Amino acid sequence: MKAVVNLIVIVLGGVSLAALAEETPKLSCIKDITYSQEFLARYPKAGAACREVVMKDGKKWARFDADVVDVRGNQVTANFNDRYKQSVATLTFSAAPEARLTIGGKEAAFSELRSGDTISVWISESRMGFYAKPGALEISKFAVVSNTSKMR
Repeated sequence: MKAVVNLIVIVLGGVSLAALAEETPKLSCIKDITYSQEFLARYPKAGAACREVVMKDGKKWARFDADVVDVRGNQVTANFNDRYKQSVATLTFSAAPEARLTIGGKEAAFSELRSGDTISVWISESRMGFYAKPGALEISKFAVVSNTSKMR
């Protein structure tokens, strides 16, 4: 009988935690992140391309999706689109071949990128740069080789 009571307490506790998780407010690209002046000077239409905002280690991170249009060695050129699939910037990144990022929703090596892939990159509200995931270390930053933004 004691085992049954313990199981009920555990199940009810799990339900309470699940309810709390659902009540966590979802952050908005429009009102919950502030881009630095430096970032906006380089990427003035960033807000239109933001897909989501998450908290990681007490810092806000914004996710951007881009379509890969060219891969040459360790350099990848990708079009960043707004929510209406209109191009807002074309950037060329470089990274170490073993660098990891999200390709089509799955983690993979930078060296595996091909034209037509959709990648996700993240920026932190508190520092400049593009990263593979929220909370990434400075050493895993993707270097921007060129910015041919159409909206400058």
